[in-house]
Amino acid sequence: MPIISPHSYYRLATVPGEVASNGYAVLPAELLAVEQSVARYDPSAAVDLNKSLCRNLLADFTFTSAGAYWVLPQKFYFLYEQQLQRIGSLLTDKPDSYFTFENDSFRKDLAILCHRLIPCGAEFATPFSGIARSLLFKAGLRQAAKFSQAIARCRGIKPFLELHMHPDFTSGFNPEGWIETYENLADFLVANPSFLGVQSTSWFLDPALAEISPHLSYLRQVPELCGATILYAGEDDCNHSGAFLTSQTRRDLYASGCYLPRIFTRIWPRELLTQRSWRSLSVIS
Repeated sequence: MPIISPHSYYRLATVPGEVASNGYAVLPAELLAVEQSVARYDPSAAVDLNKSLCRNLLADFTFTSAGAYWVLPQKFYFLYEQQLQRIGSLLTDKPDSYFTFENDSFRKDLAILCHRLIPCGAEFATPFSGIARSLLFKAGLRQAAKFSQAIARCRGIKPFLELHMHPDFTSGFNPEGWIETYENLADFLVANPSFLGVQSTSWFLDPALAEISPHLSYLRQVPELCGATILYAGEDDCNHSGAFLTSQTRRDLYASGCYLPRIFTRIWPRELLTQRSWRSLSVIS
């Protein structure tokens, strides 16, 4: 059986210069190969290595290691502490099946500890992402014009904060939690003027939800009213779509052929987001 020490495994996971440069899910190829090799012979040994990696990243976590890349507003220290406590509890609360690189939630936890994901409230942000140019060709000339206008307002296609949902942390996923998240994002952009804005791609930005799941309509409505451009990005992967995780209604509508999950990209320029126009909206409930 391949043998590697927890220390060597940790070194493979913490390659210098990799802070937030390749997205949250990217892990060093050698690390992935070692995990697969160990798991092939002894799955429990691979779990032990991943748990040890998580413990060591927690023990060595510092805010200063990302200080050369961005400034953290004060509220973000609390948001990080909240996540450090949650991740620490995973080591005793989660089954062994959680601790594998095939589990996206575990990759997200590692990304938080390695400064690849920044906790912002309802969701987490990958720094230094860019806008996909393919959006220009997804839905005809009207969308192409909207895309061009949005990029002109942003003054470029990168760097952006790109938002991601963590399925194991959804306490802020409600209207009030999202308003707080927008406030946090505005604070971050004010403190870090090199970022051009915020972007994200999700099934819950689909305008069809206004009829299918009206309680979620605020997720698209508030950003749009406050200056975000929302563009069609394609059909969702129905085998893995988040649209089906918590809603029997959406599952039933899909099964009957009345609903097909689609994903949309939100582009929110820093200049418009930092105006905090949501404070004057009456649609928030």
